[in-house]
Parts: sequence; C-alpha cells; structure tokens
Amino acid sequence: MNVNDGLQGLPETLGVSQTSPVAAVQPQSQAAVSATANSIQDRTEVSTAASLAHQAMSVPDVRMDKVAAVQQALANGTYQVSAADVADKLIHQMTGG
Repeated sequence: MNVNDGLQGLPETLGVSQTSPVAAVQPQSQAAVSATANSIQDRTEVSTAASLAHQAMSVPDVRMDKVAAVQQALANGTYQVSAADVADKLIHQMTGG
C-alpha cells in the first residue's frame, strides 16, 4: 500500500508550498524496548482545582430536603413570601444585576 495514493494536489489545497521526505522509522531491539519500559513509570497528579471541581460535581443540583419543605408548606397553605422580596427579585432579574 502506498500512503501517497490519492494525495496528489493536497499540499496546494492546504497552502503548503514545500514538503520534505520523511525518514523511515528504525525498529528498536527488544532489549532496548524492555529497558525503556522498565524505567518509565506512569503517574497522575490531580490539581486542587480539579479536586474541588470533582467534589462540586458530586453534590446534587437539587436539595431535595428544601424542595420537600417548600412543597409541604405550599400544601399546608403556610408558605409565605414577602412582597418586598418578590419585588427585589423582579427588579434584580430585569436589570441583570
């Protein structure tokens, strides 16, 4: 298989004015691969920001205890919201502040 088949005209399409040949990759000996593999160790570090983001993502978006309390108050007819609070929220929402 020739990797260049069907690629004629591609450099011009991509705006490439000059290309250079690619050298062949020389295979490593099995001993060199084993020595390299034995000396390399993978490790992972999680930043504080990533750790905090993970913790925030694990907290549910809805606090069901609060929802249940409001639902109960609505059902009982005891849920009270002051007119001033409603007006403040409306103004805040309308002004985007």
